[in-house]
Amino acid sequence: MTRICIVLLSITLFVLDARTASTAPPESNNPFYSSVPSAYMDDPRRNEWQQPDKVIDYLFIKPGETIADIGAGTGFFSTRFARKVGKTGHVYSADVDETMVRFIEKRAQKEGLGNIRAIHAHLNDPLIPRSSADVVFICDTYLFIDNRVQYLARLRDSLKINGRLAIISFNASAEIPGAPPQQRMIPKQTVITEAIAAGYAPEADYLFLPFQDFLVFRKR
Repeated sequence: MTRICIVLLSITLFVLDARTASTAPPESNNPFYSSVPSAYMDDPRRNEWQQPDKVIDYLFIKPGETIADIGAGTGFFSTRFARKVGKTGHVYSADVDETMVRFIEKRAQKEGLGNIRAIHAHLNDPLIPRSSADVVFICDTYLFIDNRVQYLARLRDSLKINGRLAIISFNASAEIPGAPPQQRMIPKQTVITEAIAAGYAPEADYLFLPFQDFLVFRKR
């Protein structure tokens, strides 16, 4: 329980860093537990620098595929994935925060996205079914994962043969609301080294995101 509290506190501090507290919605000082948690995660300004549609295009996702969104939050990417894969596809939206899981469930129902399955993940296990996913997607969550090599190895088991892992994480250029302090950021080469150790082969290093590294790996 203590460990869970520490992780949740770290996430809160990450979003509500003192330098950016003024950007929080007036309804709450903690958008993760606000009645409108999307106020931060789904801020329209995020579209400008996150470029979600372009990110999805560069993942070459096809209708009917299965995507696992790890640390899905409010479903910023999950809902887009759900529309991309269509009714014959599936999206697993996994988050350790039960508040976010309930939010995604309600959002999916409201938006008519019956192909989203929200999962209340464990800290050391995302609970994605084995050999089920074409793509595992991690955005802005990697720095919160303990024992990252082991965690990536568990995710590898969730991928189909020749499945892919995509990791997006803030880099040193990220001087925007919500970005973690630079000392918390994980260098790109560290991510690559850990993914290789977990059984992945580097496939792509996309450079179009202004504040984030965007790496894609293939299951070996």
